[in-house]
Amino acid sequence: MKASRSQLIVDTNILIDLHRGGVIRQFFALPYEFISSDVIVAELEVPDGSELERMGLLSAELTGEQVLEVEFIWTHNQSIAANDIFALVLASHMGLPLLTGDSRLRRLSAKHNVSVHGTIWVLDEMVRQEALTKKQAARTLHQMLDGGSRLPANECEQRFRLWEVS
Repeated sequence: MKASRSQLIVDTNILIDLHRGGVIRQFFALPYEFISSDVIVAELEVPDGSELERMGLLSAELTGEQVLEVEFIWTHNQSIAANDIFALVLASHMGLPLLTGDSRLRRLSAKHNVSVHGTIWVLDEMVRQEALTKKQAARTLHQMLDGGSRLPANECEQRFRLWEVS
């Protein structure tokens, strides 16, 4: 299956970061289809998975064979949550980029030749697509960090310099 440039697989922590930043609605206004595994959607409480589906999050079910692949990968990478590996396997099989901020999942994704973008990329994209102004993006990033999001300090500082000056 050939990947469409307009589709992205979304991991749990991206959705949590965006919720902390108060920009979930702006995220779904971007010109992409966002897909997550049904397991991830079912586990989400804050933000609520059903509400995210109403906003536009698509839910995909893995085949039995793919679930066995998740189990195999997880037995060799138990420092990564099994649900996060569902996102990796979905991205791999659909040939789509994965949105995740989890550094261990990012490294594992590279080993599986899955392209990865993180929360900072999403904010950059929201500014580029004019879903947020630069000042709004800076406030959002502060809210995420204040809410407990773990994002690369050097990239955050770069964005603050870029966005707060403009």
